[in-house]
Amino acid sequence: VSNVINNYTEHAIRHNSKTIHDKQAELAALQSQINPHFLYNTLDCIRGQALIENNNSIAVMVEALGNLFRYSISRKGELVTLRDELANVQNYMMIQRYRFDNRFSLQINVKSEDEISYECSIPKLIIQPIIENAIYHGLKEKLEGGIVSIEVTLFHHNLILLISDNGEGMEPEVLSELNKNIRSNSKFFDHYNHNSSKNTGIALANIHKRLQLLFGEKYGLQVFSTLNQGTDVEILLPARFERETG
Repeated sequence: VSNVINNYTEHAIRHNSKTIHDKQAELAALQSQINPHFLYNTLDCIRGQALIENNNSIAVMVEALGNLFRYSISRKGELVTLRDELANVQNYMMIQRYRFDNRFSLQINVKSEDEISYECSIPKLIIQPIIENAIYHGLKEKLEGGIVSIEVTLFHHNLILLISDNGEGMEPEVLSELNKNIRSNSKFFDHYNHNSSKNTGIALANIHKRLQLLFGEKYGLQVFSTLNQGTDVEILLPARFERETG
């Protein structure tokens, strides 16, 4: 009986923790939302006017922004396909490249034998915050030649996502503290570029915790980095092919 009670209690705690972290992720994505339909209609009007005036670059940017916003607030459930998540990242990077005058590029590397991974189910919005970290803490000061790459690998029923940048990297003690705090429940400083960024630090810890609550403690993320060479963030999750509905 005690084992049943303990199992039930543990399940309830995990469920409640998952709900809290899901809400945190949702709030982060919705923080700028006031009236999504108003925003959609406004963006469509701007895009239409840009096309009328033959300004294709503005039309493309507005379309990317609209797609990014729709994806962030969609109610399709916790899980999406890797294909959908990568499409969202491409929209995000299109906007950032425009903002930073094409100072960096995005590369997505998937071997032919791993292309089935595009249909894997993964939690929504776990890659974009890491790309944001790479830009603002690794590549922002790089005037040219910046690269963000996403390498996708299937290995022993697991899906491995490696998000890398060739930015400024971190010192060993900063890296060690970062990984330590990602695995703790405490809030921590994010010391990339010697610049406090609590929200981005919390985002990394949130992603790690969401993965563990959904799939178990063997899954999550880890950061690797070398000063003046760049940073790698490895995400480990199970290779599953059933999308959650909702």
